[in-house]
Amino acid sequence: MMFYKILQEYRGIKPGLLRIRKFLKSVDNPQNNLKTIHIAGTNGKGSTAVFISEILKTSGYKTALYTSPHLVDITERIRINGKSISVKNFNGLSKKYLNKAVKYKLSYFEYLTALAFIYFAQQKVDIAVIEAGLGGRFDATNIIKNPLVCVITSIAKEHQEILGNDIVKIAFEKAGIIKKGAYVVCGQLPQKAVNIVKSKSNPYIYGKDFKTVNNKFGKTGQEFDYISANTKLHNIKIHLLGGHQFVNASIAVFVVNLLNKKGYCPSQTHIKEGLKNTIWHGRFDIRKIINNSQNFELVLDGAHNMHGLNAFFKTFKQLDFSKKKRIFVFTVMKEKKYKHMVKKIAPFAKKIILPEINNERAVNPEVLKLEFSRYIAKSKIYTADSITNAFNAIKDGETVTAIGSLYLVGEILKYINKTVKQK
Repeated sequence: MMFYKILQEYRGIKPGLLRIRKFLKSVDNPQNNLKTIHIAGTNGKGSTAVFISEILKTSGYKTALYTSPHLVDITERIRINGKSISVKNFNGLSKKYLNKAVKYKLSYFEYLTALAFIYFAQQKVDIAVIEAGLGGRFDATNIIKNPLVCVITSIAKEHQEILGNDIVKIAFEKAGIIKKGAYVVCGQLPQKAVNIVKSKSNPYIYGKDFKTVNNKFGKTGQEFDYISANTKLHNIKIHLLGGHQFVNASIAVFVVNLLNKKGYCPSQTHIKEGLKNTIWHGRFDIRKIINNSQNFELVLDGAHNMHGLNAFFKTFKQLDFSKKKRIFVFTVMKEKKYKHMVKKIAPFAKKIILPEINNERAVNPEVLKLEFSRYIAKSKIYTADSITNAFNAIKDGETVTAIGSLYLVGEILKYINKTVKQK
């Protein structure tokens, strides 16, 4: 039996680091042997993490990357130099320590985090880029003692049932990753959040200490110039789309330049090459789909809260996708403000498809149908009992956007990887 059938992913979360601390102590604290960059934030932390790891890998460092959630396979969460942990290694580790995980009552995410630390230490990586899961202060990844750099990419209202119901409380939780002696780098944060971070550190902040200029948008890639007090980089190319990715990429550049003071030496050439090579599926991910008699454009995006959805639609408009209404495939988790998300999506949609996915946290499609019917004719709203049937409802030549959850994106990627030709 796989451990995720035994351990809980989201239900019954009890904030605190005591469980994972006891577990890791019992296996000689592998996390203490790692040099780390720790990244928290409402949105953008995964993109920023993969930008940083790709630069470091390109610079010749054996670079670990821990992210969540996965899209297609659980092994994606634990990577070294861009390669996921092998299924054999993952299954071996998860079985080896499962009894301990049960003994210390670890959650699903706590156990994955512990396994990542064990694997990275075993593989003797040069540096590990660690993305926090939920919040920061009590997140399992915050067992890290001495990170080289702490990053807070963005702060907006999310998971309020756990993190608090205002920006100050959420910022306090995110800023819980900040450790004495570590550099602190922030993206675009509300002023109230900046004040919280400043109460704990002397942070470097996007717009003040570094920024991007001459931003050029495109459907196949983007380009920008980077400026800080000590560095100017021109004509940086990235494949990740959207204005928010300029910010995420610039955070990555600033972070790796700070690492010069810690003995790492990424060159400007490595920085530009690493950014250009970065791929991060499911983030304004444009696909051309060929499926039997169907030939259509699909945009995949895991925007799962209002902050992410606003960023998505900003890009959507900048790249001229909003000129005509599209089909939207939508799924969302129960803890999100899905009524606000539905209202945001409705004006751009000519048809809505609401599939069931394999996640008990997902809002029932019938509930979403009722909510969308406040804005769109019921005849334009369809439910589907599977991703397969959702795709069967799409006609040849349509333009389609799938949005609302990375879990939805993951199930779609599994489906199209197995059954659909892509251009």
